[in-house]
Amino acid sequence: MPFDLRLIAFDPNGDRRGLLAHPLHVQAAFPFNDIPSLKFSYSMHAPGADLIATPCEIGLQWSSDGNTWFEFSEGRFLLIQRQGDQIDQTGIWQFDCPSYLWTAQKAVTYASSSIEPTNGNRVFSAAATAGFIMQTLLGEAQNRGAVSGLTWTFNASTDSSGAQWGNPMGMGVPLGTDLLALLLRLVSYGLVDFRMTGARQLSAWNPGTGALRDFSTGSSPVILRAGRDVTAAPDLVTLEDMASAALVVGDNSIRQEAVNVGASLPWGRWEAGVREVGITSTTSANNIGTVTVLRGARPSVQRTREITMYQARHLPLRDYRAGDMVLAPGDGGELTPMRVRQVTLTRSAGGVVAGNLILADRREDNQLRMVRQIAALAARP
Repeated sequence: MPFDLRLIAFDPNGDRRGLLAHPLHVQAAFPFNDIPSLKFSYSMHAPGADLIATPCEIGLQWSSDGNTWFEFSEGRFLLIQRQGDQIDQTGIWQFDCPSYLWTAQKAVTYASSSIEPTNGNRVFSAAATAGFIMQTLLGEAQNRGAVSGLTWTFNASTDSSGAQWGNPMGMGVPLGTDLLALLLRLVSYGLVDFRMTGARQLSAWNPGTGALRDFSTGSSPVILRAGRDVTAAPDLVTLEDMASAALVVGDNSIRQEAVNVGASLPWGRWEAGVREVGITSTTSANNIGTVTVLRGARPSVQRTREITMYQARHLPLRDYRAGDMVLAPGDGGELTPMRVRQVTLTRSAGGVVAGNLILADRREDNQLRMVRQIAALAARP
C-alpha cells in the first residue's frame, strides 16, 4: 500500500477520541520556521462526525505501508474554525486548523513584577538571548494559567540540542504582544530556529544548527529525481523586487542611499525604499541598502516541485521535512542542493495523496541569512 494520511481526533490537551475515517479532502502545509496548518472537509452525516462536533485537536498521521502509523511531530492541530451551509443536504463542512503552537497566540507579554516598563515595552537587557526571553515569558504565562498544555525542550541557558544560546540581544517587547508573534519576530531577527517536535512540544535552536539537516551529501543522500520522485518542476521568475538603488530611512533623520553601479536592469535605474525602525547610524543604513541592491540585482525565483508518493524512493515526513537540504531538480533539471522551505500534502476523498515542495537554492539561503543579520542589527536598542 502506498503512502497515506489519516486524521485522529483528541480531546483538548487530552486523550484520543477516535479516527476520522471519511474525510473528503485533506490539505496540510508544513513551512520551515513558521506555523503549520491543516484544512479538511467532512460530512456531518458520516461516521466520526460526532468526534469533531465540539472543540478538539486533530492529529495528522502518516503510513508508508498501511499498517504502521506515525503522528508527524509537527502534525497536531487545533480545530477552532468550521464553516458550512445549514441547509446543504450533504452536510459537508470545512475545517481550518492551525498548529497546536497557535495556542501561544493566546498568551501575551505582561510587565515584569520587578522592572517598570519603558515606553510601554518589557525591556530585556543586552545579555538576553532568544531562549531567555521565550523561557521567561512562557513560564510567566503558564503561571497565569495560559498555554497550560504546551511544553518546550529549551531553557534560558541552552537550546534544544543542549548548546549554549548565542547571539544575545537586548530588546523591548511591547506589552500585550502575543508570544507566537514574538517567536516569529525572533526568527526574523536571525536569533532562533524552531519547530514542534511532539504533539504539544516546542523545540528551538541557535539559528542554522539543530533544526537544519543536510541530506544532500553523504553515503545515502535524499535525491528527488525527475520522473521518479518529482513529476513537475515549475519555477516562477519575477523581476518585481529588482532594484539598482535603495534609499534607507532610519531614526534620528538617518537617510542613506546605496547604489549598485554595475547593475544592468532592463529599464534602467529602479529604486527601492527601505524604512528601518531602530537604525541610528549611517553605517548600519548603508549595510541595509547594500544588501537590498545586491539582492535586487537579479530576478527572484520561487521553486515548486510536484512530488509523487507512488514510485518515489524518498517520501516527505518519513525521509525529509521542511528545513532539510536535499538534492532536487534545479535549473535545467540538474540535481542541485536545495533547502526545503515548505512541504504541502493533499489527500482526496478517494485516498490519493499528492504534494509539492517549495525549495530554495544555496544563493537564496545566503540571501536569507543576510536579511536576518540585518534585521538583528536593526532591532538592537
